[in-house]
Amino acid sequence: MFNVEIPPSSPYESPLLRAVTGTTIRPGGLALTERGIALCRFPSGARLLDVGCGAGATVEHLRSRYGFAAAGVDISRKLIAEGLLRNPALPLAEGAAEALPLDAAALDGVLCECVLSLLAEPRRALEQFHRVLRPDGYLILSDMYDRNPAGGTQLHEVSSEGSPLGEVARDTLESLLTGSGFATCFWEDHTPLLKELAARLVLAYGSLEGLWCPAGGAGCAGARPGYYLLVARKKPD
Repeated sequence: MFNVEIPPSSPYESPLLRAVTGTTIRPGGLALTERGIALCRFPSGARLLDVGCGAGATVEHLRSRYGFAAAGVDISRKLIAEGLLRNPALPLAEGAAEALPLDAAALDGVLCECVLSLLAEPRRALEQFHRVLRPDGYLILSDMYDRNPAGGTQLHEVSSEGSPLGEVARDTLESLLTGSGFATCFWEDHTPLLKELAARLVLAYGSLEGLWCPAGGAGCAGARPGYYLLVARKKPD
């Protein structure tokens, strides 16, 4: 067993972490992505954006398997460069969830997998997702959440600026979505996938320190971590 320290400032760029998580760097990997895609029933050629795409593994999968016009943005210049080195044809760009470089109503779907909880401005990101989606467009979220409603970040504590969102209770998340112009269509708990990945990380590194709540979100104290898949739809204006 190894006790390897992964720099908390850039855990997703670490080859040590990806050696355990795979190229998607999240619980459930592409299988959970496919579950979300199946729930939305996108037509061939649908315009999709993967926010927090990393090196583009999901974008590449969506294009090759389904024929979607999928693209990706990520704040990590290193991961974007890595993806383009592997496949120069991938439409990947450096960009932030809070300021998407796209026109309004340009997309049929937005994927944001294991990213929202890390954002310091979740409301602004959700507003951006709403802006770039066409009417009735789909938002696919998967992320950690708090199964102890009293332990996580509460809605009144979620500001437009500040520390990362962290793990919130389901009702807090759905209230955020409603306030941003979305209606939740599906919610599924996939906590076993989080537990499985956590066990593999502990076996590899000896500890989850620096990986659990890597951005230091206040919502970790007293949290009972779980993992969810959620599909929401943009409500008509």
